[in-house]
Amino acid sequence: MVNDRENLVKINQLALSIVEKMLKDSERSRSIEDLQVIENLSRTIVDLTNIQLGKDGDPATTLKASLIRTRLSYNSVVKENLVNYK
Repeated sequence: MVNDRENLVKINQLALSIVEKMLKDSERSRSIEDLQVIENLSRTIVDLTNIQLGKDGDPATTLKASLIRTRLSYNSVVKENLVNYK
């Protein structure tokens, strides 16, 4: 059975891979806003798993940065939805 740490490592690696893939494939037909949302949420996942894995030297600051990234993503999605429904 896979333990929690192994799951966190897998989540961390997948999220980091998403960030790397998004940066490499930024020319695809996604909007800049979509790319920023995906990147911010993926980076947040990486940061949170790093905290859980003990790889982060300043968890409090990382959590604040993660909250900011998540809020930015949320605001972008809400703004995009409002524009699409007008």
